Amino acid sequence: MVKKIVPIFFLLLLFTNKSFSQKFELGLKAGPSFATQKLSTIQSIESVSGIHFGGFIYVKLPIIFGIQTGAYYSQQGSEFSKINLIETNSLDYVNIPILIRNDFGPFNFHFGPQFGFLTNAFDSFKNNIKNQFKNRDFSLVVGIGLRLPARFGLSVRYIRGLKNISDPNILNYETKNTMFQFSVKYSLIQLGVKKNKKDK
Repeated sequence: MVKKIVPIFFLLLLFTNKSFSQKFELGLKAGPSFATQKLSTIQSIESVSGIHFGGFIYVKLPIIFGIQTGAYYSQQGSEFSKINLIETNSLDYVNIPILIRNDFGPFNFHFGPQFGFLTNAFDSFKNNIKNQFKNRDFSLVVGIGLRLPARFGLSVRYIRGLKNISDPNILNYETKNTMFQFSVKYSLIQLGVKKNKKDK
């Protein structure tokens, strides 16, 4: 179902761009992530580092803001102490944010929901624990971005999980994802952006 929805949504955005928008971007993003989890029955939870990468598309609507979406592979999880042992949850997601974005010169502010789809989950001993978690996640994204010369850019995002991802039939505690992302982007297509000599 998701595989069908995403291409259709991208085509709609492209149509909107051709018809109404003044700005349009299509590009790639990647960078480090620092993720943790809120566990309802466990304290002293530490973050784990990982990476994220994927593609994005931005369309300026004929109003104040535009819409930015994309699809990203993301490494998430947490490290915690349980029965005098250090354990790690390593979860892999494909995340699809749908964000409202407003540009202020070279800066932009963006926020909105993010839908996550679990692809893999392992513990410290590389045991598959995917059955302990729900296949979907739902989060809120807040971030800022900076446009750089030569079609490059930087962004920082805070992502807070709003949904319990633990399977209540297996785990007796709630788990919610939290993450900071630091990204470098490159725009393969960038329309409607005023260029200066430094951008050439």
